[in-house]
Amino acid sequence: MLLDKKVILFDQSASSNTDALTQLANHLHDAGVVTDEYKDAILKREASFPTGLMTKTIGVAIPHCDPDKVIEPQIGFMRLKEPVTFHQMGDNAEIQVKVLFMLALKKSDDQLTMLQKLMALFQNQEAMDAVQKVTSVDDFLDLMKENGIVK
Repeated sequence: MLLDKKVILFDQSASSNTDALTQLANHLHDAGVVTDEYKDAILKREASFPTGLMTKTIGVAIPHCDPDKVIEPQIGFMRLKEPVTFHQMGDNAEIQVKVLFMLALKKSDDQLTMLQKLMALFQNQEAMDAVQKVTSVDDFLDLMKENGIVK
């Protein structure tokens, strides 16, 4: 399962988007699901192709990189205590991001499918309210199952 390593972090502190991305990438690396090059690839890709997205109520980011940096498919989740500035995909505008879903997927098709599922989640106001309030890993996993992110 894509969240089985439980790289699920609530109410973390980060000084910048680079700090948040580094923390989450390091957790995925510590879980043994990404290569040593993953963190640098995430940071480089985010600088060139921003992944921030403003939903109705909260800024989210969906950082990802090339599949060759992935050992085992996984998603990392981080909710920040205080938002940090990311650039929005498409127009590069600065937005405040509080939630990150970091994708570590092995196939481009899987990335596209997951991005579509996440977009549906982001458009579901009730689900996004729950994402902002959930405090247990089990409740978070149940929420992701209810919303079709994982089986």
